[in-house]
Amino acid sequence: MRWQWGRTLFWTTIGLVAGSFVLALVGEEISSTRVREQILNWHEWLGLLSLLTLIATLIAQWFDKHPASLPLPLWLPWLRGAVGVFLYVLLVLQPLSGWLLASHEGTLASFFGWMLPPLASPSGTLAHYGYVYHGLGGVLILLISALNLRLNLTAYVFSLVASVRRRRRTAPEAKKRTYRDGA
Repeated sequence: MRWQWGRTLFWTTIGLVAGSFVLALVGEEISSTRVREQILNWHEWLGLLSLLTLIATLIAQWFDKHPASLPLPLWLPWLRGAVGVFLYVLLVLQPLSGWLLASHEGTLASFFGWMLPPLASPSGTLAHYGYVYHGLGGVLILLISALNLRLNLTAYVFSLVASVRRRRRTAPEAKKRTYRDGA
């Protein structure tokens, strides 16, 4: 198995989303406003950094040449592709929804000190729906990532079994020894 930058960047993106999710949960429970603001800033930064690593992931996967894979059951590549597309859509929408949510609240999102322009005007109703989606999106990303990992491991096991079967079929048969009587 060779090193694939796209795969490494993809799981880095998932790790950034998971870290941002944990920071959001912790930040909501902190009573000190100064500490809470700092934790929620880190949450923003990791979320927007996940968008940048996702873009790098897509670029790396575009240029990455995949070797021909071993035969898999017909349903597995299709399911892996569908789960992957759904996960990528969620990974794009999640940081954008956070940025949009900050705009609806009347605050500017920041990325390591750089203030980002608002994506919309402040609105209470849209901010409420934004909170619901943004929280649900983080949970969905983590659950779909676990499913994606499970499907990738299943494909690896199928490929490994197929490889072993193929080697057994192509291996030269052991030479049969014949013993002569009295030799």
